[in-house]
Amino acid sequence: MASDKLPYVACAVLIAIYAWDRFNTPLSNRSSTLRALFWSSCFGYVLSALALFGVLSFLLQAADWQKLLGLGGQASLPAPLIATLAMTTLLPSIPMLKRVDSWLLAFFLDWGAIPAEARRRAEAMTPSSFTVTAADVAALSRSYDGGYGDTFTEHLREKGAAGLKRSEYRFSRVVKLYDQIRRLAAEARYRRFFVETGDEFATLERQIESFMRRAVTSLDGVARSKGVEGDAAYQELTAEWHGRFADDCRNHFILLVRFLARAVLRSEPGEAEIVARLRAIGFAEIEPSNAPEFPLNSLTVLGLGIFAYLVVTTIWFSYRSHAPAGVGLVVAGKITLARIVSLGFTLWLLQQFTLFRREPGDQPRYFAYLINGVLAGALAAGVGVLFRVGGDVLITVEEVRIGLLSGILCTAVAFCCDDWSENSSPPRWLQPAEAIGCGLAMAAGTALLWFAGLAPEMPNVSPELGLAAWIILPSAMATMIGSCVPHIYRVSRCTAAARRALAMQQAAVPAQEPRLLPIPGVPLPHVDKAA
Repeated sequence: MASDKLPYVACAVLIAIYAWDRFNTPLSNRSSTLRALFWSSCFGYVLSALALFGVLSFLLQAADWQKLLGLGGQASLPAPLIATLAMTTLLPSIPMLKRVDSWLLAFFLDWGAIPAEARRRAEAMTPSSFTVTAADVAALSRSYDGGYGDTFTEHLREKGAAGLKRSEYRFSRVVKLYDQIRRLAAEARYRRFFVETGDEFATLERQIESFMRRAVTSLDGVARSKGVEGDAAYQELTAEWHGRFADDCRNHFILLVRFLARAVLRSEPGEAEIVARLRAIGFAEIEPSNAPEFPLNSLTVLGLGIFAYLVVTTIWFSYRSHAPAGVGLVVAGKITLARIVSLGFTLWLLQQFTLFRREPGDQPRYFAYLINGVLAGALAAGVGVLFRVGGDVLITVEEVRIGLLSGILCTAVAFCCDDWSENSSPPRWLQPAEAIGCGLAMAAGTALLWFAGLAPEMPNVSPELGLAAWIILPSAMATMIGSCVPHIYRVSRCTAAARRALAMQQAAVPAQEPRLLPIPGVPLPHVDKAA
C-alpha cells in the first residue's frame, strides 16, 4: 500500500519544487515584501499547486480529460506522472492549465503584496521626511573629504531655506542616503541581499557617483556667480537652474529609496526591525504598519491541543468499539490539519479584507461570515482530499463531512471574532459566551448530519452512545476553539495597535544625533584628486 503512494509523493515533491521556482521568479520577489508575507503567500501557492496536482491526477485517469488537455500522447503513462508533466515541463503548451496556474500565481503574489509592499515603503520615504544633522555633515565631511573634488564638503549642510543653501541641503540628503546604503553592505544581515543585487547596486553606484560629481561642479558654478550683479533675466535663469537641480536630486533620491526599501524588506525579520532601521538611517517620521501579524504561534499551540484531544478520544472510542487505534489516529491527524488550516484561513480573511470585518458602529456582516465559512469549509475538504491522493475515490463522505463541519465552525468563529469591534477590552462574559456559541453551532451541525445519514459508522456501539459521542465530542472541541480563536484574533489586533502607539510616542521624542563611523571592509570610491 505504501509503495503505491510512493510515485505520488515523488511527483508531489517535484511539483512543490517547480511551484517554488515559479513563485520566486524573478529573485526580486523575495525583496519586494515582508518576510512573513512572502513565506505565507509562497506556502499558499505551493499548497494550491499540490491541490491542483491531486485533482489532475484524479481527472487524468479518464481518457476524455487527457484529450481535453491535449495530453493524449502520454496515455500510456500513469496519471500522476502525466499530471506532473502537465504542471512542469508541459505547462506552457497547455493553455487551460496555464491560465489556471497564472491566476493562482497572480492571486498569491497579490496576497503577499509583491511588489506592492516595496512600492508602498518607497513612497513613504519622501525627501521631506529625511533628516540631515550636524553630526551627519561632520561625519560625511570626514569620510568623503576630497573624494569628489576639493569643494565637495563645502556643499554639505544640515539645513537650507532657499536659494543655493536649499539646493545644497537637497544634495546633502542624497549624499547621506547613499552613504547609509553603502554602510548596510558591510552588515552580515544585509550581505545576502547585496550579493543577489550585485550588478544592480554597481549600476546604482555609478549613477549616484556621476550625479555627485556633476552636482559639485554645478554648485561650484552657482556659488562663484553669487557675486555677479544680476538682473531679472539672470534671476530667472538661476531659479530655473535650482528647479532642475531639485528635480535631479529628487530623481536620484527616489532611486536610492527604492533600493533601500527592497534591502530592508529582504534583510530585516519584521515590521519593528524595519521601522527601527529606517529611523536610524534618517527617516525619523516613518510610521509602522498597523496591520496585525498572523497568529501562527498561537494557532500552532491550538493545533497541538486539538490533536491531543482527538488522540485521547480516539483511544477511548477504539477501546469501546474494539476498533484498531491506528486508523483512528490517522483520522485524528487529518481532522486536526483540516481544522487548523480552515481556522487560519478564517483569521487571515478577517485580517486582510475589510469585507469580512466591521468597523466600530457598523452592523454585523452576516453574509460575509457565511462566505468565510463556505470558503474555509471548501479548504478543509481539500485538505482531507490530500490524504486520499492515490486512492480509488478522491472525494468521499468523510471529506464532505469534514468540509461541512469546518464550514459551520468557521462561520461561527468569524462571527465571534467580529462581535466586538471596539478598540477596547471586551467584557469578561464575552469569551465564555463565544465558547458556548461555537459549541452549540457544532452540536447543531453534527445533529443535522446524524439525521441526514452522514454520520460515521460506529461498530459495536449502541445507537444511543453513538449519537451522544457524535454530538458531544466535536461540540466539546468546538467549545475549546471558540474560547481561544476569537481571543487570539483580538489579541493580535490589540498588539498591533499598541506597537503602533508606542512607535508613535517614540517618534515624538527627539532622537539623539547618530554618530556615523567608517564602514569596515567597504572602500570609499577612488577618485584621482589630481584630476
